[in-house]
Amino acid sequence: FDARKLQKLLNRWPIPVMEELNLVELSKELEKDDTDSDSPFLGVIRSKGFAWISPTSMFDLDNHDTVLYWSHAGKHFGLKQAGSWWASMGKENMKKIFEDSNNMAEFDRIIREDFVSGEWGDRRQEIVFIGANLDEDGIRA
Repeated sequence: FDARKLQKLLNRWPIPVMEELNLVELSKELEKDDTDSDSPFLGVIRSKGFAWISPTSMFDLDNHDTVLYWSHAGKHFGLKQAGSWWASMGKENMKKIFEDSNNMAEFDRIIREDFVSGEWGDRRQEIVFIGANLDEDGIRA
């Protein structure tokens, strides 16, 4: 994510007013056209996963290597450090770790499945959104 765009998004994140989750009531509210929010995240009640903040003037290169754990449920939202991306240590150092632990099959899987970009390695957004009447295209934008 671009740090500035993510900050704008989070500042507009729709906060539910309900204390208890009621999917029937949530669906009814989302079907009404009188909502004052155009946020694609209006129906999201839970989201979680891993995120990468691309380097900007707000984040130095050390943060560029940091995996962020994204956790949202109802009124609660958090982003916290969750280690480093494998790509931040380089493939040779990474390979040595897996050789020492006798787990080259996992090394091969990570390289094959997680290193989707030659430039950025395994850095990516991997977040799941759960809710009612979700606007998938809007969320992806």
